[in-house]
Amino acid sequence: MPAACLAAFDILQNEPERIDQLWANTRRFQSALQSAGFSTGQTETPITPILVGDTKLTFDFSRELFENGLYATGIGFPTVPQGKARVRTIVTSAHTPEQLDQAVEIITRSAKKLGIGAQ
Repeated sequence: MPAACLAAFDILQNEPERIDQLWANTRRFQSALQSAGFSTGQTETPITPILVGDTKLTFDFSRELFENGLYATGIGFPTVPQGKARVRTIVTSAHTPEQLDQAVEIITRSAKKLGIGAQ
């Protein structure tokens, strides 16, 4: 495990373009979600929540996303307060623009199927 951590630090120091790409991907993804009417709350990390509110609906949404090829974890009460349930997404520097667009399309289609509107 220490070797993996050291290798990760080595990559961060020697390949700063990966960090730049991570933030570019994060901004692109969050902007596309917000343009599609989703509330992503306040986040300062590549972890992007999609606020749903209802816990059961959030877990149904997470399941629907998974069934359509997108892994996004549902988080509800008691991990977050009642009424603040969300699906947690994250992008990486390795995601392509096409993959990010596809993810937003899957999210939008799945939300529509479940009657999840803009928050």
